[in-house]
Amino acid sequence: MTDTKDIVTATDLYRTVFQVAPDAILVIDERGRIHEVNNEAERLFGYKKDELEGESVEILVPHSVRERHRGQRQDYAVDPRPRPMGIGRELFALRKDGAQIHVEISLSPLRTPDGLHTVAIARDLTERRRLKDFGTGALTAMEDERRRIARELHDETAQSIAAVVIRLKLLMKKGIGGGEAGELAELRNVLHDTVEGIRRIARGLRPPELEDVGLEAAIRSHIREFHPEGRVEMDFTASEPSLEEGGDLVAYRIVQEALANAVRHSGADRIGLSMGGDESGRFLSIVIEDDGCGFRLDVESDPGAGLGLMGMRERAQLAGGTLEIDSQPGRGTRVRALLPLAKEPSS
Repeated sequence: MTDTKDIVTATDLYRTVFQVAPDAILVIDERGRIHEVNNEAERLFGYKKDELEGESVEILVPHSVRERHRGQRQDYAVDPRPRPMGIGRELFALRKDGAQIHVEISLSPLRTPDGLHTVAIARDLTERRRLKDFGTGALTAMEDERRRIARELHDETAQSIAAVVIRLKLLMKKGIGGGEAGELAELRNVLHDTVEGIRRIARGLRPPELEDVGLEAAIRSHIREFHPEGRVEMDFTASEPSLEEGGDLVAYRIVQEALANAVRHSGADRIGLSMGGDESGRFLSIVIEDDGCGFRLDVESDPGAGLGLMGMRERAQLAGGTLEIDSQPGRGTRVRALLPLAKEPSS
């Protein structure tokens, strides 16, 4: 015979799930008063349960946006439905100690005998933000180092070798013997090729066109430098909406890596590259697709390629965008990046 004490009721189950949920949960009534909170809400906001319940939810909203929040709360009551808060904006909550924390909030209506309630689920993004800032800092440091190396290669190393080439040319004009002249000419040609190679590496490290004439021109220049002597047919179509600060470099690096992967690993005969605004008008869409051998997405067939794909995805995410890869053996590969466009200044 089952002991009634061992029977878990639906209410008990609800209470358990509510309290052990990893995100903060608040139940808010029609007047904006906090009806109930879970354990994570106490931890996240620094209040005890009895300090929050019965208080206006605005106690958790930074002072600078409280009036706007009241208006938004009233608007939500007119059209209650599940949705995230603050689409396209960063949200902050106010702790008891006065600290502001970066949060993600989703809302769901809950109709009860006592009227409409709203279930607000708040997720602490502090650690995610910290990791993003760390990743952004690491990428910035890497790009700064690339810029420094590129400048030294172009302005110092390449220039020094170019000076040697000129001196060799002058020596040859002085009438050195045939054998020596031939060796000097060969040496000059080698050094000339070395200078061009160094300048090509410097441009790859930090393309001057990106800052001078923009993203599209920089990509076209890269394609001219990179194009493997006609072995691969390459099509590029583009329009160039304005990206958020730093977005041009992210877009360039994604294109650079995707093209390198397509040529080195896919054995493609054709690579298509397109760049333009997406359907929503909020993102720049960059699509690189090839007709190569493709690969299984759940298998890293080449560690180098795997790291490259990971780097592209991380760059896109740190810039506030996304990157999707579609590939199957024998059916080629398609890479699509979406990067946020610059917001138009409000009038």
